[in-house]
Amino acid sequence: MVGRREESSAESRRRLLEAATELVAEVGPRGTSVQAVAERAGISRGSIAWHFGSKDGLIVEVVRHAFATAEQEYRARIAAAGTVTLGVLIDAHLAVVDAPCGRTFATVLPEVMLAPGPIRDAYVAGYLNSRRFWVDAVQEVIADAPGMPDPATLADVLFGSAIGVNVMHRLEAGVDPGTGLGSLQQVFQLALDRSREDAS
Repeated sequence: MVGRREESSAESRRRLLEAATELVAEVGPRGTSVQAVAERAGISRGSIAWHFGSKDGLIVEVVRHAFATAEQEYRARIAAAGTVTLGVLIDAHLAVVDAPCGRTFATVLPEVMLAPGPIRDAYVAGYLNSRRFWVDAVQEVIADAPGMPDPATLADVLFGSAIGVNVMHRLEAGVDPGTGLGSLQQVFQLALDRSREDAS
């Protein structure tokens, strides 16, 4: 049985992680201060060191949580649809783009591109796991279309395009992720349909 102290500690950790996620999504890791996280969470600054060791430790957990949340969204959308389709993947990604996890990806990516360390390591691990998810999903989507390129290459194009549209959307408000990814979906759907026709 979990005691009140453990419940209180878990709640403090959850609140700190939630506050940090919101701040990182808004201003990026560099702009997120320990003081701002503590104030938003309504918890003392010392709790961050207690739960996460340091600001970097907290940001690592934010990144891990963002990737886990995105994958949960992808899996929930696929489960609700009952099957994996290109449309389901695109819709799932669009749901992620404007969620705190998607905004986190866009603000953290520029900072970790050239900066080695634990935050970059967490980001790369999350990215690689997401990429494997997309490869598996794309493999299922093209199973009945033998003329398509290999699933890993297609997943790279889809996932890379999805990341690119997310970053562009953060840089320029006029870039609409739905329109961009919808166009990408149309192009891939045409290729899928053509491949299926050629195979039959």
